[in-house]
Amino acid sequence: MKRLFLCLSLITIVFTINATQVSGNQSGTWLAANNPYEVVGDVVVPTGTTLTVQPGVIVQAMGNYQITAQGNIIAIGTVQDSIYFVSGQSVPTALWKGIRLENTSVQSQFSYCRIDLGDYGINSINSPVSITYCHFKNNKRGIQAYGIGSTNPAQVLIGSNLIELSVQNGILIVQNSNTTVTNNAITRNGTSASYYGAIQLSNQSAGGSNSPLIAYNHIHHNYKQGIIAWDIVSANAINPEVHHNLVENNLTGIYFRHASGYLHHNTVRNNFIPGDMNSGAGFMISGSTAQPYLEDNIVTGNYTGFYLTENANPILGDLAIYHAWAQGGNQISNNIDANNVMHSIYCYNYTNSNITIKAENNFWDYNTAPQIAGTIEDHNDNTALPTIDFTPWQNNPIPIYLAGTFASNNPLITQVYLQLVSAHTGNILNYWTIDCNAPFQVPVYHDSLVYIIASSFNMEQPHYMAAYGSLMSPIPVQIIADVQFDIGTLTLTNQLPNWSKRKVGVPEMVNGHQSYPLMKSWYVYAPFEKLWLFRDGNYLKISRYSVISDTGFFENYDINPPVIWRKIASCGFNETWQQYRGFDLGSNTPMVGTVVCHPDITYFEEGMPLYYTMFNISGGGLANKIVTYDIFTQKWTAYEISDNYKVNGMEEEVPAVNQTDGTLFPLITNNSWTCSPVQPVTGPSYFGYNWWDSLHLYWIPLRESTNFLSYRIYRDYELLAELPLSQLTYSTTPIIDGMVHIYQLSAWDGVNEQFATNQIYIVLGNNSDEVIVPDKLSIYPNPFNPAAAALTFKFDSVGANRSKLAVYNVKGQLVWSVTPPKGVKEISWDGRDKQGRNCAAGLYQVKLTDNQGKSVIRKIMLIR
Repeated sequence: MKRLFLCLSLITIVFTINATQVSGNQSGTWLAANNPYEVVGDVVVPTGTTLTVQPGVIVQAMGNYQITAQGNIIAIGTVQDSIYFVSGQSVPTALWKGIRLENTSVQSQFSYCRIDLGDYGINSINSPVSITYCHFKNNKRGIQAYGIGSTNPAQVLIGSNLIELSVQNGILIVQNSNTTVTNNAITRNGTSASYYGAIQLSNQSAGGSNSPLIAYNHIHHNYKQGIIAWDIVSANAINPEVHHNLVENNLTGIYFRHASGYLHHNTVRNNFIPGDMNSGAGFMISGSTAQPYLEDNIVTGNYTGFYLTENANPILGDLAIYHAWAQGGNQISNNIDANNVMHSIYCYNYTNSNITIKAENNFWDYNTAPQIAGTIEDHNDNTALPTIDFTPWQNNPIPIYLAGTFASNNPLITQVYLQLVSAHTGNILNYWTIDCNAPFQVPVYHDSLVYIIASSFNMEQPHYMAAYGSLMSPIPVQIIADVQFDIGTLTLTNQLPNWSKRKVGVPEMVNGHQSYPLMKSWYVYAPFEKLWLFRDGNYLKISRYSVISDTGFFENYDINPPVIWRKIASCGFNETWQQYRGFDLGSNTPMVGTVVCHPDITYFEEGMPLYYTMFNISGGGLANKIVTYDIFTQKWTAYEISDNYKVNGMEEEVPAVNQTDGTLFPLITNNSWTCSPVQPVTGPSYFGYNWWDSLHLYWIPLRESTNFLSYRIYRDYELLAELPLSQLTYSTTPIIDGMVHIYQLSAWDGVNEQFATNQIYIVLGNNSDEVIVPDKLSIYPNPFNPAAAALTFKFDSVGANRSKLAVYNVKGQLVWSVTPPKGVKEISWDGRDKQGRNCAAGLYQVKLTDNQGKSVIRKIMLIR
């Protein structure tokens, strides 16, 4: 069946980027049209003025300069257009001084900003500031909130940011009790040899106060401590509230030295460096003035649950004092060091052996006093130590032991996550870290029906999984026997199961509409997203978006007025509409894109197309998402198109319940769809182009073995080239005359040809603007090992001149390429080719080419 689809007509324009150099006093508005802003000297925003930085602005510090706000700065980007504050120095790792806020009364705002390589990314000197949805990377210190000497320090909000790879602290709070740190991801900080916490609180004076709120953060895989609170002068000045944080995979989870406060409902797990016996405390509490209250925390999988030293006296549960924070309820279990010794609480280096540490009303690994005491190092083991009073405790059910072995042929996978997932709800009931290729035995404290799932622990590798039964068809089991349940040996594989499932739930009234929740889940897990849909004529519209929060509950975001989610009837040829493309949690608003419909006009059934395609036409030479529907099979298929000639994220929705309401997506409670990876079944397909030094055409190849002998490319319906089936790209000199020229691709069998692709309409206008030659290309580290760090390319003169970055092997074959987005001057490569395969160790050539064919060439060495 012949199917012809249309792409947008595009005009390619080449223009020059002229840098805007700034220094000294600055205020008013910085515009993206003047990019990049090069900071060539210290910048000051004077008192009484505001510097407004618009979305898309790129600020580059060309030396060790600082932006100081004596007034205030408003830098609010968007999801699509972040604001960049980065280093533009010739040495790729050179720091600049960062952003310093000094106004003590007028608030500054930073949202959707990228801040890199600052001595301080943002440094608030007793200055009110809101920092949300920003990305801090490779700074010496990410964010500082400094309030020394102030009895009423400025309010600092640090929320929903990604803070990573800081040399010292991700967040440093110096005597500022008016700081809120919430919903951030804080990871891979503390890259220097010294011990700096990912979040660090300090007090340095007798009259200081440092009691911020730290809540709902994910603090993980930091090279030193997750949270440090250290009162240097032991003045009882640090008393934060720390709750509902997930603190995992750090050297130490939470370290309080001479600090107190209230720590509750945190999960502190798997904090250790494998084999390093000096690491691995979930909580480390030290000093005679350290007396924090700990309640309802989960402390599991660490080398030591609690490491207590230097006369620390925390309250883990004291029912006698009737204190609201002293009710215990902590789960302290499965804390086992590298020598397979269990340490729930370990006391060390006390000078006062008369201390009794109250740890009542908690859950432990065991239900008898001798067994619990066996996991505790205290006065009963060494008379110089304090006594841990853990009576009474809360009984755990008698455990049933789950045993087996997880195997992997990938030597980089040394540990796996073992999960017990409820077969009824999809919630994770139990969680352990297990050594790969070694027998394990873990206690199970319930007898519900569960799936046994394992996934890879190594973050640098592709995802590997295994499941009891089989990965694609896991078998739920009920572990109720009095003896251990042995799963045998399960082998992890990188063949992932079905991507997701969608199921229609029970309708509710949302903003006056009877709306059905379309619940999205993955594999055997609980739904993580709901789209509330209702029928409005030929459309399904979305009235509410719901997503799982860090607390494990759904958060609802009403969409009023509703927007189109999908068209489900009477799709007309070339009809367009604005369709839901996702939800922006930063602005609490839906994102939409223009969609065009191309039905197959050959066949109709009661006014409906047999087959039609919708795709986004919001930008680019090729639509970035194509959605098809086939009435006979009732299948929706989505294709995500990338710029490197291949389809990503291909997904097919297949109905599991065949009820219908006369539309292409029936909203009936319990209707469900499975969504699986698919490959395109016809080809060649999805004909696209890029424009660099010449016109580059590309397409998705024929998938199956056929009688076709070659591809044919036509321009204005005249044969331009005939190519072998092994060739998937073609470059040609375009016609630049301001006229429309039509390109199309066919497959040729020697007698007949099949036009299986869309047509491309290209309009190229003359342009006499001068083109900037890419005169610099910095590469680091070189040589590089992808297992340790990606290779970073930093270059100049990109964006409007459509430069191309390409990597070739010693045979001159193209391995990997990318067109850097406008304004971006740093790209990373992970050592994989265009098909996602690991490249072999050896010498490679990097070529940066502009649209006039001028190139910069460098050599790199890949090692493994």
